[in-house]
Amino acid sequence: VAAPILAAVDAPPRAPMHVDLRNRTVLRDGALYFMNRCATCHSLAGARFSELAKPLGLSADEIQALINSTGRRYQQTITSSLPADVATEFLGTRPPDLTLVARMRGVDWLNAYLRSFYLDPSRPTGTNNLVFPDVAMPDVLADLQGLQTAVRAERRRNGVAMQVATGVAPLAPGAMSRPEFDRTVEAIVAFLYLVAHPHATERATLGWWILALLGLLTINAYFVYRSYWRRVVRPAGGSWWTYWRARP
Repeated sequence: VAAPILAAVDAPPRAPMHVDLRNRTVLRDGALYFMNRCATCHSLAGARFSELAKPLGLSADEIQALINSTGRRYQQTITSSLPADVATEFLGTRPPDLTLVARMRGVDWLNAYLRSFYLDPSRPTGTNNLVFPDVAMPDVLADLQGLQTAVRAERRRNGVAMQVATGVAPLAPGAMSRPEFDRTVEAIVAFLYLVAHPHATERATLGWWILALLGLLTINAYFVYRSYWRRVVRPAGGSWWTYWRARP
């Protein structure tokens, strides 16, 4: 049976999810999985290890011991140790920087993408992706999710009938159950969302104070307005908004 979020549709599937940046346990899990499975090829050049300490609730020593698997210093950016020429030789392209991928693609797209790899012997890596067809990235989570096969249906593309992957179905189990793997993927996506929106929590907290300040300024502006217009000579029977009409 095809996975519910990857049903037989022509449009790229989405897997709706909610990111709670206050849940530090999920963010830490996502950081650990990313650094151990994704940071080998992908960089987060727009983020520093020091910037992760506060949102993850970890000290500098804990960041260096648990999160920093690259051997870089605490104040340095998160960059991959894989040389660009080696990546291009083996993958055919340089792995993109993922600092802003959650902002560009959205968490729903990422959630579906990481769960929609399937076996495809025609590809150099042996796998393909339902959300991103012919992607160069291998399925780095295959041992956790298990192997999947494509569910195909006949579709017409450019007037030609062909078999197109429209869904995925489990083929061999992995180390995690389906709910466990879903939580793992959501943790990775939540971490990428944190990296793309490093000040989201502060913005949400500051927003209420800004609204309160604007409210006070509005009240102050109203009393200033009353004070000014109390001194304005108005035509008899007229209102301030008709004053300009009565002027010669």
